[in-house]
Amino acid sequence: MNIRVSRAVPELLREVGYQRMTVEAIARRAGVSRPAIYRRWRSKADIVVHVLFARSEAGGFPPATGDLRADLRAWVRGLLARLRRPEVAAAYVGLMADLRDREDFSVELVWPGREHLAETLARGGARPSADPEVFFELLVGSVFLRLASGGPVDDPAYQERLTDLLFHAVADST
Repeated sequence: MNIRVSRAVPELLREVGYQRMTVEAIARRAGVSRPAIYRRWRSKADIVVHVLFARSEAGGFPPATGDLRADLRAWVRGLLARLRRPEVAAAYVGLMADLRDREDFSVELVWPGREHLAETLARGGARPSADPEVFFELLVGSVFLRLASGGPVDDPAYQERLTDLLFHAVADST
């Protein structure tokens, strides 16, 4: 069932968008019953989060190499690549509205990324005063705004400018 749902959700998001996609449509497309879906997930938002953002091997985060600039570049590129997919763009606004008050969203998606990025900063020799929580929000927030405002996410110059800004925000200059 998981594989069929994982195929159905992106297709439906690209075809009808998040707001018009229903659990009934997901079940129909996946060839399963609505009760089968609800045994596994509580809501449409839960299904979409699982399908679009489920952690892959190594959490889907770039490895921390100790080269802070290169690691930040990998984070920027990876985040942009993940969020520029058409199905993610189609789900973004509605999904964020549905999840804004959900603690499990933070626990499942936000905290693992924060923790991994904090490890990346520490391993790369970032300033001790660099706040990993605020830094994570700066990175993700800037990419979300770029996506939401329709800015080109494939622009290598943007990726480099963002990487440079992030690097200078946390690099230990001593």
